[in-house]
Amino acid sequence: MATTKILIFDSDPAAAMVTQHGLQRLQPGSEVTTATSAGDAWLSCLHQSVDLLIIDPSPANSASSALIKALRTDRPNTDVLVLTAYDTPRLRAQMRALGVSHYLAKPVELRELGHEVGLLMEQRTGTS
Repeated sequence: MATTKILIFDSDPAAAMVTQHGLQRLQPGSEVTTATSAGDAWLSCLHQSVDLLIIDPSPANSASSALIKALRTDRPNTDVLVLTAYDTPRLRAQMRALGVSHYLAKPVELRELGHEVGLLMEQRTGTS
């Protein structure tokens, strides 16, 4: 079985690292990396065949939306999970309009995040 590649894009390096370490424990066999800029996240998605992008969109920065749009066009098989501390009805609507159907609001238990990631990976591989 191929290694699942998960990329966490969060402009807060500490938050990205905490999420990374938690997922590495909860998703053994997955390669979990981080990016703290949209540009770095995009390059990783292009060059590393990322299976899942976990993204924390900042309301003050449209780079997250641009990244999701680019993924939908150039890497449509990359799943996207929004994990945000900026949960608002407007952001939820914006993410739905971009085709994002997996959305969690912080604070979230790592167990819950691990469960959601596990479900996404099962859907991806067709296992249950």
